[in-house]
Amino acid sequence: MKEFIMEFNKESEQFVLEYNGLVFVWDEEPEEGYMEQVELISGKYDTHLHSIIDFMMPDITKVFGSFSRDEIKEKLGKPVINYENGQVNYVEQSFDNAHIFTFEFFDDEFEDLQYFSIDG
Repeated sequence: MKEFIMEFNKESEQFVLEYNGLVFVWDEEPEEGYMEQVELISGKYDTHLHSIIDFMMPDITKVFGSFSRDEIKEKLGKPVINYENGQVNYVEQSFDNAHIFTFEFFDDEFEDLQYFSIDG
């Protein structure tokens, strides 16, 4: 069984853990039992990735042109999930090298998504 190690990133001043292709961040060191939360969120993110992409697609299409779901998934890169503030950021997206994509989620199911933004 692979062990996952949380590290403190001095540059971002956050605790960081990579799990299942997703990056999780916390402003404060999480309490015991955080891995259960990480596993739950990871599974739900993967399960709802198509609907997450559908949520972002109109704005991505408006700014960058038309792409298929698979192309968008590939270009998004690793999501950075901050469960504490309910945000997902794509800081490594490859649509361009100037923007960060962000949306907010209001439930553990990734069904209540709001406030998608393309910032840069």
